[in-house]
Formats: sequence, structure tokens, C-alpha cells
Amino acid sequence: MKNDINVRKLHNAGISHTTAKATYMRRFEDPRKTLAAERMKRPCKRFFAGYCKFQLLCNFGHYTEKQLKQLEKIVSQLKKKRSKRKKSFQQNKKSNLPPSLQSMNLAKLKKTNLELDWG
Repeated sequence: MKNDINVRKLHNAGISHTTAKATYMRRFEDPRKTLAAERMKRPCKRFFAGYCKFQLLCNFGHYTEKQLKQLEKIVSQLKKKRSKRKKSFQQNKKSNLPPSLQSMNLAKLKKTNLELDWG
């Protein structure tokens, strides 16, 4: 490729570069987002016939029913992990903080006698 700014712009705007970039960036996407997007799409006739030149930029779905079910399992596992992590965080939250930063127990505060004699 010629080292020229206009050639680079044309290459970067082209379909081959755009699909390669989308394919690379797809692995960092949230599986929930991917699953929601793929559920909305109809199956791509070209892809299932053999080849779709639009690849990930296609407006139609490229996932089979089996792949969608696998993606659903991944999403459900992530939800379980997040809920477990959230519960453990809430349980450990009080014990990890110093007393001055822990949340106050209002029932215990009402029982305390604030009228003390000083000195």
C-alpha cells in the first residue's frame, strides 16, 4: 500500500477494513448486548448459503439457533456471577470498613443516651 494520506483514508473507509475492525472489536463487547442485537435480526440468507460479504456489518443475523442458545447460557452465567459478587460485596462491605465509615444503625442510635455530663 502506498504511504499516502488519501490512500490510507480510502483504505480505512473501505468495507474490508471496516469489517476487520468490527470483527476485532466484537470480542470485547458485552455478551448481553450481542444477544439482544442478534435476537432482533432475521437470519441472513447469504451467510447460511455460504458467504456474506458484509460479515459483522450485515443487517441480518449470522448466528444459528445452537449458537444463540450457547450465548444465552453465557449471559445467564454472567448474571449469576454478578449477583454472587454483589451479595458477597454487600456482606463484606461492613467488615472491611473502619467503624467511622460503616453505615449507622438508627435503632441503636435512638437507644443511646446523648445527654452526658462532660467534666
